Amino acid sequence: MAGNRGWHLQATLLLLLPLLWPAESARGLYESLSLPRVKPSELNASAAFGRDGVARLARLEASLAGAGVRMKLGTAGHGQFIESMPEHRALDEGREALAAVKAALYMSQHHCQKYGVDEHKCAQWLSSLKLGATPLGSACASARAPGQGSQGSQGACSGQEKYRSLDGSCNHADPAGWTWGQAFSPYRRLLFPEYRDGIHLPRGPKKGLALPSARRVSVATSADRDRPDGRLTLAMMQWTQFVEHDLAHTPTSKMMNTGTAIACCREDLTELQPRHVHPLCQTIAIPADDPFYGQRRITCMSYVRSLNAFRPDCSFGPAEQMNQATHFLDGSQVYGTTARGDRPLRAFSDGKLLLAHRTGHGRPYLPPAEDPRERCQVSSDAQACYKSGDVRANSHPHLTAMHTLWAREHNRLAEELAEMNPQWDDETLFQEARRIVVAQLQHITYDHWLPALLGSRFAHKVGLVSGQDGPAHRYREAEDPTVSNAFATVGLRFGLSMMQGKIKLFDEQRRANDSLLLRDHFNKPGVLEEAGALDGLVRGLATQSSQMVDTFLVEDLTNLMYRDASERSVDVLSLTIQRGRDHGLPGYNQYRKQCGLPVARTFEDFRDVMSKPTRQRLAAVYAHADDVDVLVGGMSEQPSDGALVGPTLRCIVSEQMVRSRRGDRYFYDNPEQPYPFTPEQVREIKKASLARVFCDNANNVAMMQPNVFAVPAQG
Repeated sequence: MAGNRGWHLQATLLLLLPLLWPAESARGLYESLSLPRVKPSELNASAAFGRDGVARLARLEASLAGAGVRMKLGTAGHGQFIESMPEHRALDEGREALAAVKAALYMSQHHCQKYGVDEHKCAQWLSSLKLGATPLGSACASARAPGQGSQGSQGACSGQEKYRSLDGSCNHADPAGWTWGQAFSPYRRLLFPEYRDGIHLPRGPKKGLALPSARRVSVATSADRDRPDGRLTLAMMQWTQFVEHDLAHTPTSKMMNTGTAIACCREDLTELQPRHVHPLCQTIAIPADDPFYGQRRITCMSYVRSLNAFRPDCSFGPAEQMNQATHFLDGSQVYGTTARGDRPLRAFSDGKLLLAHRTGHGRPYLPPAEDPRERCQVSSDAQACYKSGDVRANSHPHLTAMHTLWAREHNRLAEELAEMNPQWDDETLFQEARRIVVAQLQHITYDHWLPALLGSRFAHKVGLVSGQDGPAHRYREAEDPTVSNAFATVGLRFGLSMMQGKIKLFDEQRRANDSLLLRDHFNKPGVLEEAGALDGLVRGLATQSSQMVDTFLVEDLTNLMYRDASERSVDVLSLTIQRGRDHGLPGYNQYRKQCGLPVARTFEDFRDVMSKPTRQRLAAVYAHADDVDVLVGGMSEQPSDGALVGPTLRCIVSEQMVRSRRGDRYFYDNPEQPYPFTPEQVREIKKASLARVFCDNANNVAMMQPNVFAVPAQG
């Protein structure tokens, strides 16, 4: 969006952006659709049908297990599974939520299809019907109950908790908001979902039978082009991913009886026999002429559908997906989201997190995982694999380094607090250190990262930056912070395009003295403990330029992601496109419209935000402008003034970050929380920087520029 007029329009639209689709299904829809009233017995019948469908699925899975259809540890498919590994609670609630989806399909078939009602209108109508007195209604009510207080006590909310809870519950004082933002709850919608059948089948095209294969779209729109930004470092990329992991973690399904990952392809990445394909598989077809996989005879890329969650109002209706992270910017990737998950991370001494000393290393590292071969792509339990609040901590070296630094930062703060307050016990020290860590995360994100991402003027305009009196800055009791599905699935995935395939390690004089290939280190974090590696990686984050934000990703991500010992791998861009379709995200054109851009009738109408070559690439792979996936369209936009991203992604990201601040009673500078920081303490927190965290917690880093997001000046 060029020019001041467009910039001000989008900032104004952001503040007025509807957070939910208009409730056109809630009033008079029976009459407008000429549907008969639904009897309670029919609702109960649909719930019974849903649960029976899940039971049938369990029997099918037993048959698949008996036939030897399984995911082998260490393979590319296993690496992909680690990214979305579900917690036990997620699986339990997801199973019941899947039954609710099947119940909605039953209602659609018996009421809408019978009377010739359009799938989209049927989905809206169904969302006005409550699960209520059905067995699924009580299961939904249980899932929506507050999870735990700050001390881990189940279901205990007073509205005046001193510290924020681990699972995000009990944040608001009003009981109506006690479950807002808690882990294992659904994402919210910016736009009503678009499923091919209105309920669950992934989004389809405007005309025809199917959208182009996600892999075909990836190949057509992306290439490994070296386009360094020159202004921003890899720290900008890494903080983008760190924030994304804090706010969102979408789990995938697993086999119910065996608890193993679902296999959608053979071990050699070719198609399974039809009778062996799990119903929750949505495999990505790889064309025979694929420029990379074709010559390797790889024809199947696995994709398992995301776990469902009950709809937030416990209604029938389209499928929703689960966030097993909290919806708050609260360091959940460091501390975990449940008391059960938190306990193995704590030392239970002096308020510290559990860290492990290694022979020959002065400073401790993250503790080892109990099951390395399951949580990493390693061949033996003796190889390094770390335990953190988020299983994704081992994904690649820069991310593992970031997790290590923040765990050390917690312990550094705990030591200082213990020295100043010798009367404090372990729990008090832990909670006080944690709240300071979270405050630093929030300050760095809102005052340093967001202005660089969205543009300083825009970030100030919508009230994201500290010290502003705009409407986004003040805490609002009625503000729901729940992460949007669009933000979780698309919003920050542009960070993938910023990654480098060749990771440089730098010495104290900022000279590159070694390098790593990203493709060799997915879910293999052992390099971190090699001599000088951690410091070299940290300096590299603050020195090496990131790639430009665009649709061009390094080959390590599009062809060689999670490469295994058999040289088989997957494409992260294809997987991310497929996830958007799985989640029923409407196409790019609909989000354009919602964010203040005109609806495009043809590909040429994208010229307001896209170059001619980009429009031509989209037209070559999609049949209609409405078919363009929101991820692809968003990453194809030219940057808005002062921003890294174009207007649509800026709209999706800023909408979320406004609510994440406005809807968090425990946000560090909110004086209305039960136990606020003093003005003097807030001023000290505002002195925090990622540079300071790097210096304080690396092994031996003596110098760092104040702004690690900016490439240091040469000479």
